[in-house]
Amino acid sequence: MSSDQSIKTIFSQKSFLAIAAETYESYKTETGGIFLGIRTPNKWYILETLDPGLNPIFRPGYFEYDNAYINHLSNKIARFYREPIEVLGLWHRHPGSFDYFSLTDDRINKKYASQHSEGAISALVNFDPFFRLTMYHVSLPSQPQLRPQYTKLSIQIGDQLIPKKLLIIKSLSDYLSIFND
Repeated sequence: MSSDQSIKTIFSQKSFLAIAAETYESYKTETGGIFLGIRTPNKWYILETLDPGLNPIFRPGYFEYDNAYINHLSNKIARFYREPIEVLGLWHRHPGSFDYFSLTDDRINKKYASQHSEGAISALVNFDPFFRLTMYHVSLPSQPQLRPQYTKLSIQIGDQLIPKKLLIIKSLSDYLSIFND
């Protein structure tokens, strides 16, 4: 896993807090979530973080998302923003201080990276000995049987770091204008 500072990931306060809350609520098992936001050429803005769903599978060393819930909720939340937001990637917590992607993680990361020409982002969260989030850019390998390519990314947190126009939520008049045209 190499280090590359060409892409920066910037979290809204709410999206980062959602990761911490989910991690501590499910501290005995793995857990995770989905990143929703906006990509620009060198900055990926994470505006929302979805929880793992109503029917996820939680185990001490294994975790699975509730995909139907994730698909439903990502579409519902995206409709609130003026600027179109999309799925950027995912995060999950590993037990203890294990901070490398497993072969199962590789399969899921390949799936997300294949959905966009610019790949995806994927984060590992640990809290042994302290809470930490390590972010990676995921791109597809040159040959399908190989592991994805992981590039470590820097992160920043704060609504003040996000262009105001990306944080604008639609108003009631945005929806009513559909009927008034």
